[in-house]
Amino acid sequence: MNSDDLTKRKLPTTTKIIIPLLITSIFSLSPIFFTDSVFCSPAAATADSPSAGRASEREKRVERLRRFLQRTIDDLNDAQKLASEDIDDLEKQIDAITLLESSQREADFQGLLDWYNSYLDWLREQNAEFEADLAQLSAARLQESQQMGERFAEIVNVQKDMEKDMGERVARFTAEEKRLAGILERRRLLQAEFNDLAERLARIERKGADQNKPLSEKEKATAERLRADVTVVQTEFLSLPQVDEDLLKHYAVMTERSKWAGEWLALKTDEYQALRDVAGLLPRDAVRFATDIQAAYGRTRRMYERQINRINRKLDELDRKHSRVSPAGTLREMDRSRELSDLYDRLRIRYNDRISRIKIQIGAYEAESADILSAGP
Repeated sequence: MNSDDLTKRKLPTTTKIIIPLLITSIFSLSPIFFTDSVFCSPAAATADSPSAGRASEREKRVERLRRFLQRTIDDLNDAQKLASEDIDDLEKQIDAITLLESSQREADFQGLLDWYNSYLDWLREQNAEFEADLAQLSAARLQESQQMGERFAEIVNVQKDMEKDMGERVARFTAEEKRLAGILERRRLLQAEFNDLAERLARIERKGADQNKPLSEKEKATAERLRADVTVVQTEFLSLPQVDEDLLKHYAVMTERSKWAGEWLALKTDEYQALRDVAGLLPRDAVRFATDIQAAYGRTRRMYERQINRINRKLDELDRKHSRVSPAGTLREMDRSRELSDLYDRLRIRYNDRISRIKIQIGAYEAESADILSAGP
């Protein structure tokens, strides 16, 4: 058989059917295909589609919101730790009170302890709610997350009420301290006046006895007036309650405890007011609302920078107050002085830790701003 016979020979019918099918199968199984004369993968083509771009953007929003929620949960965990430390300290102070001390000390400590226990319970509730939000967070539920700003607004309102309550405690403790100090000072003045009157009266009476003759009418009148004055002073002195100076220092310590607790709440209130604006914007489109989100990030960073300056001023104030604590007086008064000194030391540690945490937060929001810029059109 020659070559001409081969070229002229017809292929069997089955062969003519199988070849096209093989060609079709090869191209259908291939991971590539032609688009505008360029080889592209199916995954790349899907990613370039508008629907895929929207899905990717929504996932980025979810991740930004997840990071935000995690920072909030970390902050609430830290607040719980500090509240627990304060509760432990108050319980130790109550246990150390002896039967000879004023029952008012225990009542004051117990009132503050009850407040901290309520505060800790509230923090735990907030923490549980945010953890639930984090667990349920997804692209499909972003619409629901837009209400998160309202949650932060509620937190701000509760913290303002707590701050007001602490302010009222400060006013009450300060007023009681002033009242007791006023009584103590009045008793001292009356005691000094009584001693002076008694000495003057004694000199007149000794003069008559030494001269072995009756007092003149003028001296008698003076002595009678002095006796009347002694009676008046003695009556007022005995009408005033005795004041334990230890209790006076107790109220100085309680005032400082409540004051600094209120200062801490004020810092947290300012922080959560700024976070409220951020929380309401994060679930939104980072491209369409980039300007608003960046502005909220900027306000948050500036708030944190102001807090650092504010805390540094508070640290200076703590140093001044600590230097004025005098470990003198009775054993109980010295105990109160140590209590106050320990409070200032603990607050200094907390404020320094707070500055470190704030710097981390500032860095986080700078990174978030860069992420928003990269998401631009």
